[in-house]
Amino acid sequence: MGFVPYDAIVVGGTLVTAERTFAATIAVRAGKIAGLLAPDERPPALDVIDATGMHVFPGLVDTHVHLRDPGHTEREDFTTGTRAAAAGGITTILEMPISTPTVNSAEVFRARRAIVGPKTIVDYALYGAAGHDNLDEIAPMVAEGAIAFKTFLHAPMPGREHEFVGLFCIDEGRLRDLMFEVAKTGVPHTFHCENNAMLHALEHKLVESGRTDPMAHAEMRPTVVEDVSVATMLAIAAETKGHVQVVHMSSPMAAQLVKEAKARGVRATGETCPHYLFLSEDELRIFGPYAKCNPVLRSNADRDAFWKYVQDGTIDVIGSDHAPYSVEEKERGTDNIFRAPSGFPGLEVQFPLMLTAYHDGLLSLSDIARLTATRASELFALPQKGRIEEGCDADFAIVNLDEAWTFELKDAFSKAREIMKVYQGRKLRGKVVTTVVRGTRVFDHGKILVEPGFGTFLRPDHSKGKTWAAYSPAAT
Repeated sequence: MGFVPYDAIVVGGTLVTAERTFAATIAVRAGKIAGLLAPDERPPALDVIDATGMHVFPGLVDTHVHLRDPGHTEREDFTTGTRAAAAGGITTILEMPISTPTVNSAEVFRARRAIVGPKTIVDYALYGAAGHDNLDEIAPMVAEGAIAFKTFLHAPMPGREHEFVGLFCIDEGRLRDLMFEVAKTGVPHTFHCENNAMLHALEHKLVESGRTDPMAHAEMRPTVVEDVSVATMLAIAAETKGHVQVVHMSSPMAAQLVKEAKARGVRATGETCPHYLFLSEDELRIFGPYAKCNPVLRSNADRDAFWKYVQDGTIDVIGSDHAPYSVEEKERGTDNIFRAPSGFPGLEVQFPLMLTAYHDGLLSLSDIARLTATRASELFALPQKGRIEEGCDADFAIVNLDEAWTFELKDAFSKAREIMKVYQGRKLRGKVVTTVVRGTRVFDHGKILVEPGFGTFLRPDHSKGKTWAAYSPAAT
């Protein structure tokens, strides 16, 4: 019997992994990487993906996505959101539990999976919600395949309480019980860290003084609000021994606290987002509610100081914190910043921003592969993702590293593209040309090539792969 052609080969590209950059031909069979061949090898294949002159990264694993589906599909849905992900080189999204109803039980988890599965373009996993009032649902959600848990350490914004049922805990006594319960499961427990009492007191003071301008939002959320919350959570984590992750970190002191906790052996990891690395409170002054997010965009000095923790490995992963809303919702904050919801989309700009950071001398190509793909696969027990290795899923983001271009809202795939004003007209260098999921091109030269439902649901696999401690920064 003769040689059976590969399903696909990727030829001519420079491969980028978390460890090295090298030339090779990638052979794909049954959705997996069947081999890394010599650069000049051209075995028979049903599809030849020409990456000549391009760089081939592991498909991105976005650790922090909000698609709002079901419940608020006027903001985004799983089809428009995962199309945006594909256009951004993202082949796996980890979807947060904010939907209607909140994903706070095994029953809701199953229902959400059934609703969103037929809509997806890329592969996906689902977080579960962990609050003080649903401890008995933690283990059942893990049994259903929860990739991790999310807890807000402040109360929900008035008017959005229905989206946060079983998703927050503002009582530190109950928080300790909750963290012990999640630690038993072995999955990561992620936290939105802002101190509730401080937020309440600062907001009351500002409103009483008549302040409703955009910078009032920044003054309500100084770095100490994040720092105190991170310190409290890490102190409890040292006792519970579970894996905790601080999401969308923005404060240099909070990052230092995570770094020191790691050095003490606490199972702590850190995530940040591109907007905390590339934007600042200047955007809040200019764009008002369109630049409102939590934590708030920091000063230029804080942003620049934070980069040290990305470069030294304290920050483990980059997540987009893609947070879609309607223009009407954002416009509510035009005259009163407190009335606008927090967050804005980021799936399509995350990778190009990181590539631009490479050109600016801030990161190496291997740093980007680690931060956007490989480390996430380790932390969230997805050994088949985030790597260009034989046996792993054939997920790739193929980029023209040198292409200079300008981001335009009108070209974005997200349903919430009109609120991405902070990125309109931004100059970028490095553009996604082709995105491949399990050996199939899902995005190519500006077009989506697969139908909704192509994406598959992912469960964490704790039987193999590296652990949270596989990468550790220096203790200094």
